[in-house]
Amino acid sequence: MSCNRAIYILIFLFGNLANCGNSSSSTNIYENAEQLISSLNKELSKLRADFSASKTEETVHPPSCLAAMINTNGIYTIWVPGLKPFPVACDTRTAGAGWTVIQRRQDGSENFYRSWSEYQTGFGQLDGEFFIGLEKLHYITNAEPYELYIHLEDFDGETHYAKYDRFVVANESDSYALSQLGRFTGDAGDSLRYHVGKPFSTFDNDKTGQNCALANVGAWWYNHCQHSNLNGQYVVGGNYERKLTGRGICWKTWRGYDYGYKHTQMMIRPRCRSSFSRS
Repeated sequence: MSCNRAIYILIFLFGNLANCGNSSSSTNIYENAEQLISSLNKELSKLRADFSASKTEETVHPPSCLAAMINTNGIYTIWVPGLKPFPVACDTRTAGAGWTVIQRRQDGSENFYRSWSEYQTGFGQLDGEFFIGLEKLHYITNAEPYELYIHLEDFDGETHYAKYDRFVVANESDSYALSQLGRFTGDAGDSLRYHVGKPFSTFDNDKTGQNCALANVGAWWYNHCQHSNLNGQYVVGGNYERKLTGRGICWKTWRGYDYGYKHTQMMIRPRCRSSFSRS
């Protein structure tokens, strides 16, 4: 029953009470009033139940790790327009609070040489190695402005980073292209700029015309073919044969083509950090 119905009941109720002095039977009026009040209570109970049932997921879950206002690393559920609520890994330690982890490599336990459909939906374990999924990336990065932070660690324990103040992934019809990449800061060098505007490729859905995903044993926004390949093969120890150049977890501007990193983590965060709630 609608709110209007409840209002009509109230109007009718008070109208009857106002005419009490003109009625020949006050008892009947008060009996009617009691019945109306009972009916109104039922309507209000139904309205409360309907309101509770109609609560949308966005009122229950924050839209990002930043909006969740957490201060510990962990797995939390977020809601992004266009998607059902889903769990994400939040990082508050690597580069400050509010980061949503979208990719992690750390021990080679997960196979990243995956099909298009697997990269589209995502795979792996949020507390280990994983890729969040291209469809989620598209919706997240188009919901509001996002920045990107890439953490790299070699097998000697040395760490470097690359940060971009804008990061946008296109939709499926545009093959989830890396459509925007903002200003670079960091000490790892800019190995992602080469890939701006390029569609995402996998071994079973090559967009380069050169089978770059197959040649580099990975999946990425390949150009001709890559300056970075963070979804490449995990090579224990870092160094690998030159004939396998680029096949590892490559970030050219730090250790070149012939080195695969021990740990990488890609993270995104809303750029307007003062906005903790959806407008």
